[in-house]
Parts: sequence; C-alpha cells; structure tokens
Amino acid sequence: MAVYVNNISIDSGANFYRDFYLDDVNGNSLDLTGYTGKSEVRKHPESVGAATTFTLGFVDRPNGRIRLSLTRQETEKIKPGRYCYDVMFSQSNPSGNTPVWTTLEANNPGSYRGYTNSSWSSFMNTYAYSRVPQSGNLSADSDPYGVKQDSYQVFFPYNGVYQIDAAADNVGSVTINGTTFNAAALNATNVGVGTISINRGDHTVALSQQNADNGLGSFDANPVGLAVSITYVGGTGYGQKSIVIEGNVLVSPDITPQCIKTEYDKKWGAITGDTGSGGDQSLRGGSGIEVATIDTLDTYGVVIFGYHSTCGNIPNTVATVQANIDKIEQYIANGGVVWFRGEHTTCGNQSQSNQVLAELGTVMRLTDPGSSEASGATNLTKVTTSALMPEMTSGASNYVELNGANGLYEFGSGYTSGYEKIGNGVVFVQSDVDGSWATPSDELYEGIRDLVISGNYSYS
Repeated sequence: MAVYVNNISIDSGANFYRDFYLDDVNGNSLDLTGYTGKSEVRKHPESVGAATTFTLGFVDRPNGRIRLSLTRQETEKIKPGRYCYDVMFSQSNPSGNTPVWTTLEANNPGSYRGYTNSSWSSFMNTYAYSRVPQSGNLSADSDPYGVKQDSYQVFFPYNGVYQIDAAADNVGSVTINGTTFNAAALNATNVGVGTISINRGDHTVALSQQNADNGLGSFDANPVGLAVSITYVGGTGYGQKSIVIEGNVLVSPDITPQCIKTEYDKKWGAITGDTGSGGDQSLRGGSGIEVATIDTLDTYGVVIFGYHSTCGNIPNTVATVQANIDKIEQYIANGGVVWFRGEHTTCGNQSQSNQVLAELGTVMRLTDPGSSEASGATNLTKVTTSALMPEMTSGASNYVELNGANGLYEFGSGYTSGYEKIGNGVVFVQSDVDGSWATPSDELYEGIRDLVISGNYSYS
C-alpha cells in the first residue's frame, strides 16, 4: 500500500473525528476488506508509550473510507503540543485458509475425479484428478500414458502470497505465471511445494501429470493422479503490516466553550415518510413520539428514523436522509441524537437500512446472526430483564455490527443496540423492532441523552 501523509489538529477537551478516503496510485478506492488496524499518537516516532490511541472505524471498507476518533475525555488527557501518529493495518487471511482453487475444479473433457487408493495420502484422495482412462489395458511402453497437460483460467481474489500444495502419482507439476512447482510424492504428508506472489485477477494455471510403468495392466494396479490446492495466505506473508497514513498532530488547548445543546423543548420525534418509519400515531403504537420534520430537528432531544414494527421497504427514509444530510449532520454535531431502528432481513430491507447508516457516517451496520460480530458479541452487556428498556424487548434475531463503535445491549435470543459518537452528538442504532411500542420512558431518554455528555449509558 502507498503511504499517505496527513497532518491533523486536535482541541484538548473536545470530541474529535476525521474521515480518510484511501485511493491507490491510479485513483481507485482501496478495498480494505480483510484488514484490521490500529492508530496511536506518540510524542516522537521512537517513543515507547503512546500519548493516546485513536478509535479506528471502517466506515466503508470496499471504498477505503476509515475514521479516526477520540472522545473529549480522551483528548483532555493529552497535553497541548506537537505529536506524531500513524495508522497500521494488518491484513488477515480473508479466505480463512479455504483454497481459492483445487483440482476438484479440473473439469476438462476426459478428466475424472473421485478415485481413491489405499496407497495415496489423504490429500491425494481428497483432490486428485486424472486425464487417463480408468478402463482398458495399459500400454506396454515404458511411459504407458505419456505426459498429459491441462490449463485453466483461475481467478485469484486478492493481491499477495498464495500457498501451493501438490502431490502426484507418479510425477506431476503445477505452473503459474511461468513458475513451476513439482508435486510431492503420492503418499507424502507434507505437500506444501512453495508460495508465489500474485496480483488480484485471472491467471493461467497449467497442470502436468505423468505415470511410470510398473508392469501391471489395470488402472487400479497402476493409477495416475494429480492433486493441487491453492490457498491465499496474505500480503507479502500472512499477517503483513503496512503503514498507510502518518503525519503530525497539533494538540491545542480548548479555549472556546463547546456549543453542545443539552436542553430540548421535546424529547422524542420521528421523521415520517415510510410505512415502517414510525411516522404516524397508529404506527407508533402509543403516545410520546411526535411527528418531526427536517426543519424541526433541533426541537427534539432524540430523533427517530427507520422502522416501527411494520415490515417493508424504507425508500423515503433513504431519500430523506440523502437529501437533507447537511441538516442532519449539523443536528448531530450540535449534540443531537439520531436513533435508527432496524428490522431483520425477513421483515425489513437491510440493504436500505445500511444505506441510511452509511449516509449518516456511522461505521455501524445491521447484520444477520452468524456474522463475526454477532457470534462474538463479547462487548455487549447481557440484559436479563426487560425492565430497563421495555420498549426494546424482542425475540427476533438481528445484530448491530459495531466495526469499532460501542455495543450496549443484547436481548433474548439476540438482537443488539450500539452507538457511535460523531462530533458532539450520537448515532444510536437498534437492530430490530418487535412488539407494540408504548410511550418511551423518561429513563430511556435520559440514558440515551447521557451518551452525548458522558459517552456512557449510566442507567444500568
């Protein structure tokens, strides 16, 4: 990856965040899928201890958008002065050690698979294919089958290093971009024959297999096979690290008061426009949530977008957010809270929901059970009673994928909520809505609003 130099300024005692859009040398967005990262601020590059550590969020991985952020509690601990920082990315193995191609896909005319032999290794018995006849008498020649060759166009999905595993009965090889790897023996336990660095894209994989005459006249007595597996192992080696952003940090004392609005005329407002957006009284399921408009955002301490409990699409919500993002961002920057309520994919349109979240600039996304965030939601507090937030009890299964944001609660069979500080305000995301909604409690309002001031939900 290229190195980007970008200097930033931070006000001590103020919330901070900065978005970066990473491009390659050709101006194309860098795909950060499969990367994790860390960013630290140090007094000098060689300093042992970090002055602080940025929260690194991946706002839009495929398009190279990341966010560095600090809460005001974190920035106030940094003494004014000059510092340096960098962003270090670690490339994990996105294939999960699953081969990107094997000879199970070697399907040229005349080839066959599925033959096993007690003399072969488990690798051979799993992946071997052959281009010689399984029936008929063998030739009396010293090389009864001759050299059989095939070639395939294989798509390599990542830039970086690929591991080549290969074994053959009796002789075989695999050639990629002019580099040939000779296969291991038919009963070998170590079949790793080398690695090769390849750019993402289509490449030709050429295979060669050859048998030796053993004087026996049937395929079972003198079989032929070649087994190949190609697996991505990452970067210029598994777990490669790359510094992609670095620069200086100027930390200044905060001499201007923060213009955080803490008092609002009303508590709950919902932006109308979709059947599922909580727009009118009947869909809200109770009193207390008023119909808001873009021009009255500042009237409400919490403004709701998204679903009530009605399944369907929310195209008007998407369009409203896109058309008015400047006003919504200003509302959040001044200390407002946007609450997005989601629905699971068998009910709501998760793609539209995530489009709204992307427009709002949060790193959080909705996801189904089975995702890494859902299966390992260790940073979510388990709630054993619904008394704290009765309007959010649910038996449905949907999750907020945090991507560096903050998890709050996991309910029942499991749906979650989370929040992200953006500027002086908060985006609060609920993964699913179920059941009838009563009037939201004062406790819930105070708890959500407290995220703006303290960064924590203190009502626990």
